[in-house]
Amino acid sequence: MLKPCFDNTGRGLTRPSWSAFAGEFWSYAAYRPRAPAHVGLPQGNGEPVFVIPAFLTGDRFTYPLRRFLDRCGFRTFGWQRGVNWGPTPSALRHLDDRFEELHRELKTPINVVGISLGGLFARDLAQRRPESIRHVVTIASPVRLPTATPLEPLFHALSPVYSRDLDFDRISAPLPVPWTALYSRRDGIIAWESCVSADANGRSFAVDAPHLVMSRNPDTLRLVVERLAPA
Repeated sequence: MLKPCFDNTGRGLTRPSWSAFAGEFWSYAAYRPRAPAHVGLPQGNGEPVFVIPAFLTGDRFTYPLRRFLDRCGFRTFGWQRGVNWGPTPSALRHLDDRFEELHRELKTPINVVGISLGGLFARDLAQRRPESIRHVVTIASPVRLPTATPLEPLFHALSPVYSRDLDFDRISAPLPVPWTALYSRRDGIIAWESCVSADANGRSFAVDAPHLVMSRNPDTLRLVVERLAPA
């Protein structure tokens, strides 16, 4: 059994309400904001960005974020594996192989952006490969585990097929690279308090958006560009 990182109590955290959870799916269907103007924002100057999707999503879900970053001069890369079913052994092997392939090809430290569960994968990569990562951005991702979520029964049902190699104590430890955490108090899936960290190497920023659409929120897009832009 995988050591639980998602539960109903999350070290005293309050699980998002069922009404907030239901509202997430309405937001996902109805929320179609216009991307902000990229004129006046910092330019990426070709900096590479590896984007890891959320649980039960794939590269199509991250496309609005990647398209905006590309317009701002970054070079973005998807994870190219289809749906993220969670930390199965094959998913973690693919993640390592994909990251190694990019690093070998680009020959430079890579920015890594992870959405929700993808942020846990991003933090784990940074703990294991700090010399290969320039900056980590997590969007609606728990950075202190365990968290509290209505999805807890689903994660526990899937836990027998998940890998034991994803160490949640390691993920929660301070990162050895610069990082940015974006969170929302309107999050209906993850207890927002677990998405905030006071670690010395980074900063946390609040945006006003539900969990499922946070990665295409205009404020999120601007913040990701500003945080990843070369100095």
